[in-house]
Formats: sequence, C-alpha cells, structure tokens
Amino acid sequence: MSRAEPAQFNVRSSYARKRAREIAQATGMTVTQVVEDALRAYAPPAPQATIGALVRRGPLLVLPAKGKLVSLDDANAALDATREERR
Repeated sequence: MSRAEPAQFNVRSSYARKRAREIAQATGMTVTQVVEDALRAYAPPAPQATIGALVRRGPLLVLPAKGKLVSLDDANAALDATREERR
C-alpha cells in the first residue's frame, strides 16, 4: 500500500512567514492560498541570449574560441616544457 504524500510545507524564513501572513490578512485568503497563488504566478527568468560576441558557457559569458583547439595532452606538454626551461 503506497503512502500518501504529506501536504505540509515548512518555511524557515521568518520574513517569508511574516509576509505571507500579512498578505493573507490583507486579502482575506489563507496563508496556503497566498503561497499557492504566488507559486502559480512565478515564472523563472528566461535564459539570456548571447550578448554581442559573448556566448554562455554554464553560468559564465565568455568569448568564443577562435582558431585551433588545444587538447589536454598538448596543454600539459607545453606546461612541462616551460617548467623544464625554468630549471
């Protein structure tokens, strides 16, 4: 027999609890109705398109690579050669 999903939602933010109560009192709604209404109205921000020459790589905007791609082995070899020259 499957368990029913509990219908309890705990809010630890004192500001959020206080503000939800204030809105509920001002509108005549319950706190649950206020939270449900706010969640229905929420829409996450749309991802931002490229800005000029920058492209998104995860959370960062970077200049796109130009020219030859460098492999990890090539980069490590160049670093090792530079280290050897310094010795």
